[in-house]
Amino acid sequence: MNYRNRHAEKTLLRLKSFFKVVLVTGARQVGKSTLLAHLFPDMKTIVFDPVQDIYGARQDPDLFLNNFPPPLILDEIQFVPELLPSLKRRVDQIDSPGQYLLTGSQNIEMLSSISESLAGRVGILPLEGMTAFELAGMGKQNGWLPAYLDTPDALPGLLDGKIKLLPNLTRALWRGTLPGLLDAPDEIVPDYFRSYIQTYVERDVRLMKDIRELAAFSQFLGLTGALTAQEINTSQFGRDVGVTPATARKWLDLLVNTYQWLELFPYQGNTVKREKNGDAYDFMLFIGGWM
Repeated sequence: MNYRNRHAEKTLLRLKSFFKVVLVTGARQVGKSTLLAHLFPDMKTIVFDPVQDIYGARQDPDLFLNNFPPPLILDEIQFVPELLPSLKRRVDQIDSPGQYLLTGSQNIEMLSSISESLAGRVGILPLEGMTAFELAGMGKQNGWLPAYLDTPDALPGLLDGKIKLLPNLTRALWRGTLPGLLDAPDEIVPDYFRSYIQTYVERDVRLMKDIRELAAFSQFLGLTGALTAQEINTSQFGRDVGVTPATARKWLDLLVNTYQWLELFPYQGNTVKREKNGDAYDFMLFIGGWM
């Protein structure tokens, strides 16, 4: 698969030039590791595992960091929270930016741990699915909105180029925006997403939360996709899959914390009402979504 540039490249380089640690977050398969490998091909990468203690990072984090000095890429950092305090002590000893680049596809307890251990030392970069410009091979440009705001009259000419190679909206929504599907034939797409969801449910969810009703959770995940871009009603979710509204809310939070779900709060002109209003949101399923 040929690499396509991402808009986040400039931001990542800017964060790396200032922060001692940079964390790239996002759902599984959005291209976090690929982005780092493309920008920093000579930097050593350690990929952590939820079961195996890679190089003893959990058992002896200080020894691990001694054996692998910076600059270093630490992939899926949420699997080794024990490493974070040692990482803090290590970066405080060296006053230089860009020492460690981290990735994470789960933020349950992970971001709070990082914020506690690396406050002021870590820059966080969220990475989402590919934009229309990125899909068209125009990732080095800022995107259509900045281009339009800078020069509204130039947008039609900009869209007359590679952007015409994009599929129509229906096809784009069906194929999604995950980089792994860029060059895949159409017949692979259903199997890809089926495997993605199965792996997510059977592996990630079991590791993160004690969800015993995996069949109900799988049904719940499908229901959220069917109700994309509508108002959230946890009571309805619960009734449709046979769980309580509290369980439905807990499962929605789980989807949010694994970057599979994005909730959009309603706009309120009054700032106080906007902060206090938690009864209703618009929402959108992230998996392969058209971002």
